[in-house]
Formats: sequence, structure tokens, C-alpha cells
Amino acid sequence: MIAKLSERCKQTLQAVVRLWRQVPRRVQGLLLVGLSLVAVVISATLAFLGNHQRAIIENDVHRHFQMVNSLSDVLTLMVDAETGMRGYLLTQRDEFLQPYETASQNLPVAMANLRTLAEADPEPKPRFDKRLRLNQLQLLIDRQMSDLATQKQYNAASKAINKNIYSHLAHAKQLMDAIRYILSAMQAEEGRQLRERIERTNAIRHRDYLAVFLALIVAVGTRLIAWLLFTTDRDTGRQSKR
Repeated sequence: MIAKLSERCKQTLQAVVRLWRQVPRRVQGLLLVGLSLVAVVISATLAFLGNHQRAIIENDVHRHFQMVNSLSDVLTLMVDAETGMRGYLLTQRDEFLQPYETASQNLPVAMANLRTLAEADPEPKPRFDKRLRLNQLQLLIDRQMSDLATQKQYNAASKAINKNIYSHLAHAKQLMDAIRYILSAMQAEEGRQLRERIERTNAIRHRDYLAVFLALIVAVGTRLIAWLLFTTDRDTGRQSKR
């Protein structure tokens, strides 16, 4: 079986060589040079496109990192606001309100930054999903901050603690759980998209390496064929002279 296959390959190669020798010498040279040029042009084009694609993906990766950091900032601000208000309710000392006041000032900026990053997503569906989640998140944050502002009115230092404060605390916990859930889901989604971008970058890099390798193979192969043809023609010429 192997012998028959080898014989067929040999016959095919001989047929190709006979056809090649029937091609005029000038056309042979043009074909060999043309193949090398085509391989180099294709490799250079893929490299140029690959660099452009990687630049776009790297910007997108940077945006994903910013999105994850911004989500963490929002969560930190909400936790600080809740912790500061509870400290104030327990002690009735104004210094415990500082985290709440800071969060109240910085949350609008943090949410606006999140919306800007979400709108910069180049893919329509993820951009639409982020809009919906940010709208839900904004609604929960507004409710939580409003409830915390209401809690500020209670006098926790009083011996007769208003029973309504317990319902406010329970409601605040539910809101914070919902806020944490949305933020965690958005961070997980950003992580998934980030992994996809990195995998796409690696695929483009591997494609470019393969294109350069194939261009090198074609260039070396054409030079080898040209050398073999030159050697064969030279030997044939010497035998004819004899």
C-alpha cells in the first residue's frame, strides 16, 4: 500500500515537473518571484490589520478594567454610606456621618462614569444590557440614599428608640443586598468580556505569526525550486555539449 502510494506521488511529481518545463523560462521566473511577493504582501497586510485590531481590543480591555474599578468604587461608596449612618445612629456623633456625606457627593459622579463607560461598549447587546442594569442600580441607590437620609432624623441616643428604625434597617439591608447582586453580576460580565478580548488578541497574534511563517516557507520554497531548475538545466546543458 505504501509502495503504491509512493509510486503515485512520484508519478505525479514527474508530471508536474514535465508541465513546468514546458512553461517558458521567463514565465517561470515571473511565477516564482510573484509567489514570493504575494506571500510577503499577504503577510504584511495581515500584520497591519492585526496591529489595528489589537489596538482596538486593547482599548476595549482598558475600558473593561475601568468598568470593574468603577463598579467597585460604587460598592465601596454605598457600604461607607450605610456604615457611616449606622455609626451615627449608635453614637449620635457627627464625625460618623462623614462617610455618608462623602458618598452622597461622589455617587453621582461615579454613576455618571459608569454610564459613560457602558455607552462606550462597541457591541449593541452588551451596551443595552448595561443600560438596563445601571437603571436598576440607580433606582436602588436612590432608594437607599433616601432611606439613609430618613434614618438620620432618628435620635439613637434616646432611651426610647423609635421602633420604625428597625424596619428602616431591615429595608436598607434588602436594598444593599440587591445593590451588591447587581454590582456582582456586572463585574462577572465584565470579567467574561475581558477574557474574550484577551483570547481574541491571542488568536490575532497567532494568526500573524502563522502568516509570517507561511510567507517564509513560500519564499524559501520558491528559491529552492529556482535553484533546482537552474541546477537541472545546467546539468542538461553540459550533457548536450558532450
